[in-house]
Amino acid sequence: MTCNTQMKTAMGCGKAPITAAQRAQLARDARDLYGAAKRKGCTLDVWDHAREAPAAREHFELGCWLYYFVRLDYANKATLNLRIDIVRRLFEAGLHSPGYMFYTVFDFGERQFDGVFEQGDAEQVIEGLRAFLCNDKVRKGFEYFGWSLEGAQVALF
Repeated sequence: MTCNTQMKTAMGCGKAPITAAQRAQLARDARDLYGAAKRKGCTLDVWDHAREAPAAREHFELGCWLYYFVRLDYANKATLNLRIDIVRRLFEAGLHSPGYMFYTVFDFGERQFDGVFEQGDAEQVIEGLRAFLCNDKVRKGFEYFGWSLEGAQVALF
């Protein structure tokens, strides 16, 4: 399969497979981060709000995918392909280190991002991402982490 075919196949997934009720709640939370934080019992300072509000607006569907991933991950069902897809989606959005910009609304933070690579197969995740190196944003993700663009190397996580 060529890189373009792989990208079209992966990107063909469109909307995250969450329920309409979940999507509606996420949309409400994205419009009112302070209310979402209060409902969830989290703290949200002005600095966090300034990072999270644009992410929730500009990357809502990505956030829905992250929310979906977190739900599967906690149920111990996240597959290698889904973890590769999550990182690909983040890289394609230009987000190489999302930190906590998706935390209040979508429950995805640094710990969840690191967890993608901490299941004993980080090299396989990186190798799976190699299929998308024809995308400049994915290449930039590789460069950001110092991963080899040429071939396998030991993961930095």
